[in-house]
Amino acid sequence: MKRRQLALTLASLPLAGALPARAQGDDWPTRSVRVVCPFTPGGSQDNIARRLSAKLSDYLGQSFVVENRTGAGGSIAADNVAKSPPDGYSVLLGNIGSHALVPHLYARPAYNAFTDLETVVWIGTQPNLLCCKPGFPYDTIPKLIEAAKKEPGKYSYGSSGLGTSPSLTMELFKQRTGTDLTFVSYRGAAAAAADVLAGHLPLCISNIDSLMGQVSAGKLKPIATTGAERSSVLPDTPTFAEAGYPDLVVTSWSLWAVPTGTPAKIKEKLKLATERALKEPEVIASMKQGGFEPGFLPLDKVDAFIKAEHKRWGEVIRAAGIKPE
Repeated sequence: MKRRQLALTLASLPLAGALPARAQGDDWPTRSVRVVCPFTPGGSQDNIARRLSAKLSDYLGQSFVVENRTGAGGSIAADNVAKSPPDGYSVLLGNIGSHALVPHLYARPAYNAFTDLETVVWIGTQPNLLCCKPGFPYDTIPKLIEAAKKEPGKYSYGSSGLGTSPSLTMELFKQRTGTDLTFVSYRGAAAAAADVLAGHLPLCISNIDSLMGQVSAGKLKPIATTGAERSSVLPDTPTFAEAGYPDLVVTSWSLWAVPTGTPAKIKEKLKLATERALKEPEVIASMKQGGFEPGFLPLDKVDAFIKAEHKRWGEVIRAAGIKPE
């Protein structure tokens, strides 16, 4: 009996010794890490994912490979990561869509952003930009409100599909100002801008970097941005808040998220490496060039912010009569 007990004890030792190392993630990463991005290659969020992934590869000695999984407001990418093993090898570029909008836009989301995913680190924010074609007479917020109230429904704006940060910005704008503007949905900012340039509609709104090329070329005129302060790339363009609408501060924010249950040591390594990258001058310059503001926010404040955004946009969506799919 004693020999049998001794044998069982010895047999259990390798397993017991191995578990703490795996649980703590001391050796992570030992292979490539997937960085799942909810957006198409070449866009602002994809660029952020790739800039940071390149730095993480340098710092941590393994490849961080961006994988684009688009569609359904970011829920396809988020669900993919949420259902992945919590081992640190699947990281989501979380955003306002995946964490604050999807729960209100889909009747039965495949994941729960608050229970299936854990925030690792805050990355930063990017405002939206409302533009018109040069020569449009109502090229300030006060002028646009006055014109829209005089002729309800006459003026239209283009944006990426219903339920995105830019389109919901305008829904909130209409609710706060009592104006009636007509929404025209597009597959992306480029298509909306093209129709403004062609004279098919007067206004378009998108993340600031998506329209900066046309603005810099003088083809689009910026009206207002949705940041808390003026954008460093458009210092002469006022904000909606400056026009008297302080609750129209809207940003497309980004963060790293991992499956719930990912070891704390892994999350800490990813957090510290990301914060290191966000202090690199070339990373800061590159992000700011596209109108993205890298930043740092404690995790308790991040969680509170996400919950506030979830509540805020749920109210906007319901008031606009947008029904879950």
